[in-house]
Formats: sequence, C-alpha cells, structure tokens
Amino acid sequence: MSPEETLAFAEDDRLEDDLYPEGVSGINVGQAVSGINVGQAVSGINVGQAVSGNNVGQVVTGGTVHGGVHQTFVENKLINEAIRRHHLLRTYIEQVVQSLAPRSYRLASQDQDLTLDRAAAARVLGERPWVVVLGPANSGLRTAAVALLYESSQAGRRLEEILIDEEWGRPFAAAELPAERGVTYLLCLPDQRERVSPELGRRLQAHAAHLATLDASLVVAATPAVWAAAGGVGTVSIFQVPPPDLAEVVRRECAVHAVDASSVIASPTIGDLLTRATVMDAMRLTGIIVTALRNHPEHDVTKLVEEICGAYGDWDDVLANWFSVARSVRHRLFLVAAALLEGEPPAEVLDAVNSLGQTLGDLPSARSDGLTEVGLRALMTEIKAEVVDGGLRFERANYGTAVLTFLHGDRSAWFHKKLWEWAMDLPLRRNDHRQTRLAERIVGNLVAIVLRSRDTRPLVWLNRWTGRPNLRPHVVQALTATAMSEEVGADVRSLLYRWSRLERASDPSLCTIAEVCSGELARLYPRVSLTRLSHIAHRDSPVIRDAIVTAVSRLWEIPRLRPRIVEVITNWSEGEPGGRTKTAWAVFAALTRSEAHPVLLTWHDESSRIGLVGAVARLFDQTEVDDARTEFGESLLDAALMSEASRIRIVEFLGDVVRRGDGGTRRLVRLSKLTFAWQPVDRDVTSPDRRDVRDHVVESLHQVDPLTVGA
Repeated sequence: MSPEETLAFAEDDRLEDDLYPEGVSGINVGQAVSGINVGQAVSGINVGQAVSGNNVGQVVTGGTVHGGVHQTFVENKLINEAIRRHHLLRTYIEQVVQSLAPRSYRLASQDQDLTLDRAAAARVLGERPWVVVLGPANSGLRTAAVALLYESSQAGRRLEEILIDEEWGRPFAAAELPAERGVTYLLCLPDQRERVSPELGRRLQAHAAHLATLDASLVVAATPAVWAAAGGVGTVSIFQVPPPDLAEVVRRECAVHAVDASSVIASPTIGDLLTRATVMDAMRLTGIIVTALRNHPEHDVTKLVEEICGAYGDWDDVLANWFSVARSVRHRLFLVAAALLEGEPPAEVLDAVNSLGQTLGDLPSARSDGLTEVGLRALMTEIKAEVVDGGLRFERANYGTAVLTFLHGDRSAWFHKKLWEWAMDLPLRRNDHRQTRLAERIVGNLVAIVLRSRDTRPLVWLNRWTGRPNLRPHVVQALTATAMSEEVGADVRSLLYRWSRLERASDPSLCTIAEVCSGELARLYPRVSLTRLSHIAHRDSPVIRDAIVTAVSRLWEIPRLRPRIVEVITNWSEGEPGGRTKTAWAVFAALTRSEAHPVLLTWHDESSRIGLVGAVARLFDQTEVDDARTEFGESLLDAALMSEASRIRIVEFLGDVVRRGDGGTRRLVRLSKLTFAWQPVDRDVTSPDRRDVRDHVVESLHQVDPLTVGA
C-alpha cells in the first residue's frame, strides 16, 4: 500500500469515528420495516421507510429479471430521473400523465365552491398568473400538479421545476426565483412547516405579478399546514386535491409496463395493504407486482400474492425466522455475502465468506474451507439461491436488498461499520476487468441501503476509493445520486458541506467533492455546490487547486450560472495572497480562455463589474509578478482584439482599475509594462491589430493617470 493510501485509510478511520461513535446502536426498532406474515393482512410501510419509485428494485425498466432485481447502475438512474423531473421534459410529463389515476381539483373561495376535472382546472390556470395546489403529504400531490401543467401547456410552453437551493436549516424565503418569458414554473414546497418563511406567501405573490408581465406563470404545491405557515395570501386561486384511489394507481401503472395486474389487485390481501398505504407505497408495490408477474407468469394468484407481499415487506418475517434458528456461522456469512454480491459467480461469493468472517470476528484468521465445512450446493439450497447465467441469484424477488435492509435494522452500528469496511475493500483487492463490475454492484447496494434506511453514514466508506482513479467515478456517481434524491438529498448535501470544511480531509477526498459539485448536482443546486467549492478553495494544494479550476470551468459551460460564478470567484480573490486568492486567479485565468470573458460578461451588471474592478486592482497592487497576473492581464488584451465594442469595454475597464483607490499610478505602470510585453514594438509590422490595441490601451491609461489628472 502506498503512503498516500495509508494516509487516506487513516483519514477514513477519523471520519468513521465521527459517524460511528462508540455506544451508538443501529437503526431504532421503530425505523425497521415491520414484519409481514404471508397470507395475512399486510400493514402499510411507514412513510419514513418507503422508497420512492426511482430506485432500482422498485420500478421495472423492461426485460425479464430472474429473482431479485439487479442492483447495478442505480446511481445513474437516479441522476437521470432527477434531471428529467427538474426540466419537466415533455416525455417525462407524458409518462406521468399516461398512468395518472383520475384526480379532482376543488376550487373553494368565498364566492364559489367548485369541483373541477383536470381540463377545467387547467383553464383556470391559463387565465391567472399563479395557482396553489394543496393536498396531504405523500398523496401524489406533485403528480397532480404536473398533470395540471401538462393540460394547460399544449401549445408548447416550456415547463420547469424550481428546486429549493437552500442550505439545510435555512427557511425558504424565495429570495431568488427564475423568471423567463413564456415559462410555466412548478414549485413544490417542503412538507416541514419550519422550512418555509412566514413571508413566503407574500413574496410568491409579488413574484407571480412579475411573471405575469413576462407571459409566465407559477404553480405552487404544498400541504395545507405548510401553506398556512408560509403566510398564505387571499388573492390566489387555491385547488384542494384529495388523494387518488390507490388500486387504480397500481392498475394504471402496471398497464404502462404492459402487465395486467387485475387478478392480483383484486386479492383481499393486496386490497387491505393498499388501504394502509401512501401513493409512494403504491408506486413501490407496483414495481414489485410487475417484476413478479413477468418473472413467474406460471404462478397462481395465491403464490404471486405471497411473493409480492414478501418482497413488499422486505421478507422481514422470513429473515427474522431464518436468523432465529441456530444456523452455523458459515450459513449466515454466506447469506450476507450473497446479498451484497448477488450476480457474481457462486465460487467468488464463497471465497468472500472467509474475509467477511474475519472482518466481523466470527472466523479465525485461518481459512475455513476443509471437507468438514458445508459446501456450495448446500449453502445455496439453505438460502434459496440458484445459478442463472453464471451468477448467483436469489429465488425470492428483491431478497438481496431485503437481507441488507434487515441487517441494517437488526444489527448495531459496529456491525454496519465492519460490513461496509469489508465490502469496500473487495474491489481494492482486484486489478482486473472484474473490479469495475464489482464496484458497480457494491455501490448500487450501498446507495439502495442509504435511501431505504435514510441513513447517510455508510457513504463515509466511499472515501476509501477516492485515491483510486479507476474507482473514483463510482464515488462521484453515488454521492451525486444520493445528494439529488428525495429521501436523503438534504442530508447528503449537508454531509458534503461538513466534509468540505474538514481540515484533516485528504486531497483525493476534496478533489472528489469538487467533482461532485461541478456535475449534475450543480445544475440543480448551484448555490449549494458553489458554497462547498468555496470551502475547498482555500486549501493551498496544487492538486486541489487544479481540481477547483476544472470544476468551475465545467460550471462555466452553463450560461445561467456565469454571473453567480463571477461573484463567487471575485469574493475568493479578497484577502491576503495565497490559498483561496491564488485559486481565484487560477480559475479566472482558465475562464478567460472560454468563449465568454468574465470582464465582458459583467459589463451590464454594475455590482459584479465593480467587484471585479476591485479584484483586478488588488491583483496589480501585488509586488510579485506571478503567472496569474500576467495571464489574466494578457487575456484582457486578447479580448480587446475580438471587436471594436470589446476593445472599448476592455479599455474602460482598465481605466477603472487605475482609478480604483490609491496606487493608481503604480497599477498604470504595471499595466503599461504588461501591454508592451504582450505586443513588443519590434513586432508592430507583423501584428498591426495588436499594435493598435496596445497603443489605444496605453494612451487611454495615461489619460486617467492620477498624477496627470491631479495636475
């Protein structure tokens, strides 16, 4: 192991100590999914444990899956789904509406009390700058709002969802909301009353008035309690939307996947389950039903319902009974290894048993593979697994995830720590093509458990891979997927914040966070991402500085983020030279090589322009002539070559730099010297354009020389 990896592992231990303190037990019993007795009425899964339909294992994406649903590529699916939801792409909305159960929209006011269908409610939206849609939490309220947008935008209006880009614990006050001509916006408020400002209703009303001048509109979705906490307003149309019929939700969603689930839905057991479920639960159940019907079309309804109920309840009773029997350590270890490595060749799963047992302390250091031990066939029979296409698969649907979920709720935090320590080390022992496949499988399981348990602590183990270039992409995907998820997104974004401020964090860890904050997460949460980059930027490390430059350069490719980026990087340039200031000018130097020069970009934004003038003045006040000053100064002169308008703006900008506070003459001399170095006199014949720019700049600078002006 290299010294760098040794340091990273030591850092892991410190992070783990923070997240897994001694004496902290596992998930509380009340958080574990309650058992489901096959053949008996099934209680609905608590909202806190239900996993949304985005997760692999709950939604069938096509094709036949044998046994448990594969756990790979879960992070990419989550990311893609979040992007589609945010931009409200037409294909996404049509998919939502296609399976939408009938919903009613009750419009109540002092003058009227009407129950409208979707088309009639959409006409109301078309006549007014904004409406509010109210309904219970986890009742499919957002889906009802999306359908309303779809109905009112057949003419091709662009639809976008406004995500709340606020730090955890800060009430949303709608201080910065988008406003583009011809766009209809959807804003879903959080379910927690404390997360909204009491002035929110008034501010939304003012914003809606502004949108009306742009032929734009706004739909707000919230629970009645949250809307009351936001202050409410009396001049907005409010629709009350009751929950849909869940049996119809399941039937229609199954039909989208070309599966007839009528016989299953008619089962009294499934019907009793749905009476206690939420819409989120119903969507999860739908995915399980589709999987069961596709995998086992030969089973009768009784057998199918048994399989569906077992998977829906995470096979909790089955696993509780299995672990209560006095089975050998080898049987138990094989079940856990199979749950994490489902899909791998059975022999490789068996090979992993010894290392798992040694990590947990259940086996001695010597291997336990003699003839006195239970063999592979007997082990697979005991856990009801078989070989399919060369890989081990459980016969029960979603059984691998169920095993991991059960253990997360049934075992201590120490066990969780050791389990993921073992799992994350497995790919580190390989250097062949199987390493990537194994890493995908482990990350998929880790993400699934984080989402199902709503426990972000396992994510700390991803830090073991940050120093490996071939494994780091898996870390970035997993952190991005969970940070963008509905289940734990706010918690993971908060976790990234703490890690970005951790002084003992290693360079590879911080570079990974920089990469996460420059990807899809930044597109949806730009303020959050730039805040984390700001905390990393003060590290005086060339490796981290390069990572920050790469990250911000990626964000610069998104035009709507550029003004914000200039503001943030300008703030970095304040203070003493070195650290964050040095990083700021390295970033600016990189941005000047893009199609949009920061100085020209801020020309019509007085506040940003004044800030940038001050930053450049401080840069040329420095005694030392570093590469950043030379590169940025030359980029200004290069920008002046682009057009006559650009030349005029650059010359005026440099004049403002000279006039900024004391030391103007010193800055003038340094700028003039740089200009002549950029275009020496002996090259004037071959570069007349550069000569003209140089002469224009030098002449203009002398006109604003404080000594000359004062005389």
